[in-house]
Parts: sequence; structure tokens; C-alpha cells
Amino acid sequence: MSRSLIIIVLFGMASLHLFAQVPEKIATDYEWQLTQPGRTLFRDKVPVGQIGFVAGKKEKATGEALQVLTDIAFTPGDSTRYFAVTFRVMEGDRLYGEVILDADELPELIKSARYLAATALDIAATERAETDITFRSRAGLSLEFRQVGQQQQLQLALPDPLSDGEIIRPLTSDQYSLFADLLDLAIYELNRQGANIRVKSNK
Repeated sequence: MSRSLIIIVLFGMASLHLFAQVPEKIATDYEWQLTQPGRTLFRDKVPVGQIGFVAGKKEKATGEALQVLTDIAFTPGDSTRYFAVTFRVMEGDRLYGEVILDADELPELIKSARYLAATALDIAATERAETDITFRSRAGLSLEFRQVGQQQQLQLALPDPLSDGEIIRPLTSDQYSLFADLLDLAIYELNRQGANIRVKSNK
């Protein structure tokens, strides 16, 4: 084996080793706290409520639901607490995917949900060439609104754990309003536990 070939092989092995050491991508501060070694971490998740997904013109229930849970973690003996909200797409006991939002992202999320719901109602009877509104969290949860002509499309998406794609589910404007109400309850509960989250009015 030539000297240059040996160098190439050794470089390739070193590169593979370095690639293997690359940590899994951490999207939120809360997830970073959960991955730190050498700690006993207490984590408490409490369901706030859920939204049942519907499909078709008759908006028939699909059996799937979006669950909203408060998510609080701390190390026993340490007064510092970490606050977040977890969103899950479920069907019975089957989990399709979940995503975590840091507490500091919640004010913008709740404002976006209310804005999308109001906008969908306000422009429903108008002709639009193409209108798009999107909120996307650091971890990949997104609220999306699109209108072409008078045809509207509202949906929620979150990362698919089994692929590089997304789990996408349609929502109605009323469900966006309900989503905002559930976030309001989640923020209330987190604040009751000491989160100090403040939401400014859209007005």
C-alpha cells in the first residue's frame, strides 16, 4: 500500500470517528437541560387539553388529536426550574410525534395562533392572489395559513421522528382559536409554578 493511500485511509477513519462524536441536534434550551449528564432530573408533564383532528368537507373526526402538556423540570435540591410546553400528535395510545417549545417562545406562538384565526375569518370572503402566514418554532413546530382566491388552507406541522419530513394535520380557524385558549391555560399553569411568562396583546 502506497504512503499516500495510507494517509487517505487514516484521514477517512479519523473523519468517521469525528462524525460519530457529533451530538444529536438540540433545538431548544429545555432539551439541552434534559440531555446534560451526571444529574438526577425530575420532570413533570401535566396535560392541559387536546384538539381532535377532523378531515373532509363534513369535518369528520379522524381519531387523532393534538395534545398540549405543560413540561417542568428541575434537579432535586436546586431551586432553578426549567419551563416548556410539549405538543403531541396521538391516536389513542399511539404517539406519532412530539415537539417541545421553550417557555420564551410561547408568547409569540399564542399571538400567532390568534392572529391566524382572526385573519382566516377576516379575509375569507375576499379574493387573494396568494397569502401565506407561518409561525415556526426553533424545534420545528409550525402554524401555517394559506389562501389562494377564496380557498383557505390552515394546518399544523411538526417534525416526523421516522423521517426528515413533517407530520402535517389540517386545522380549522375555530381550532386555531381553541389552540390559543389551550396555550393560555398552559401559560397560566407554568406561571403558577414560577415561569413568569408575559403575553402582550395583539392590539
